[in-house]
Amino acid sequence: MIALFKNNSNFRSFLVFKAFSGIAGNIFSIFILWVIHAKFQNPMYTGLAGFMTATPAIASFAAGPLIDKFNKVYLLRITCLAQLLSVSLLLMFSASYWAGIWFFLINIFIFNLARMVSFPAGVALLPMIVSGEDLIKGNAAVKIISTIGGLGIGIALFFMMENNEGFIAVFAINAAVLLAALIVSAFMNNPKSVISDTKSNKSYFGELKSGMIFSRRGVMLHLLVALVSLNLFAEVASVNLPMFAELHANSASGYILLVVIASAGGMIGPIVSGFVGKRFGLRKIFIMGFIFSGIIRLAFVAVIAHSFIASLLLHLLFAGLVSVVGIFAQTLTQKLPPQNLVARVNTIKTSLYNIAASLGALAGGIIGTVFRSADSAFVLHGISYIVAGLLLCLSGHVKGLPKINDVKSIANNDQ
Repeated sequence: MIALFKNNSNFRSFLVFKAFSGIAGNIFSIFILWVIHAKFQNPMYTGLAGFMTATPAIASFAAGPLIDKFNKVYLLRITCLAQLLSVSLLLMFSASYWAGIWFFLINIFIFNLARMVSFPAGVALLPMIVSGEDLIKGNAAVKIISTIGGLGIGIALFFMMENNEGFIAVFAINAAVLLAALIVSAFMNNPKSVISDTKSNKSYFGELKSGMIFSRRGVMLHLLVALVSLNLFAEVASVNLPMFAELHANSASGYILLVVIASAGGMIGPIVSGFVGKRFGLRKIFIMGFIFSGIIRLAFVAVIAHSFIASLLLHLLFAGLVSVVGIFAQTLTQKLPPQNLVARVNTIKTSLYNIAASLGALAGGIIGTVFRSADSAFVLHGISYIVAGLLLCLSGHVKGLPKINDVKSIANNDQ
């Protein structure tokens, strides 16, 4: 990983950009839910905030052919600028008396509309910068540096909220990080890629169809069904996290602490992914990863009612297992499709994720409003992982998966 960083200047620039943009995205997604909760004290509003976060990315599938065709570095710069403008509006006007729920929801939508393009553009750009066995190292490096930065910001937010700092200070930090990302993007180059079928006579809808056909075949379909389902229940839990933290920790800082611990757990995946990938096939990684994640999630809910401190270890382990599975799922969707389909497959995946997340956010808001207890949302989250793992046991395609380094790209008409 260190050699890759030293010998590839374009990867270095990409890595730093992803660090800043990832930190900014994490600050926004983490903090905005607490802002909505603290300002309006209405679980349905946090559900709407989660809905507006996920809704833009539902259209990701439609952007896939365009991302495959256009200069991905330019797309990253444009979307970073759009996010900076959105956060700047929140910085200037969120404290105003007229800044009601719709002001926040519109800016949440704008910020995440930009992310809808920037994330798959980055996913498609990375295999153009690094390839072969270095790809999992590249994904791990992106995850590590983003998580380290996110931890630093999370700790800063923890102390700021402990000292009752206002929303403006956090939005100012977010804007500064996005500005840094925009500056770093000037040093990135878009490599020449293989000639893709976007250069042929295929229509836009033909190109879109080719990505959909690949995504609904074999292991891609089975894995997507599992991950999309998990995304729904993850969002049910996510929009209830502020109320869950307030119930068990009695403070805003408890919410940030849970988020920081989850970020720290996210470091486990990048650190152990090389070791795990060499010793275990993807079948074991996905099935056992899901089942054990669910068991740990349920244990977390049971323990936190008695000991908040003890529950943090389980929260850390859960985040770690999820990050391990996530890195291998991400790398698989970069290696399995032909290069000209990578963005399309990933944008289709993102669209499905966010359809599920939108529904999960609304369901989470309803659950929080009706039951006034967030524990049930986290119990459902744990059960969903166990069920997903058990169902993958029945998939012949998943059983046939090799180790990650043995995965070969499959032609669109061969799978």
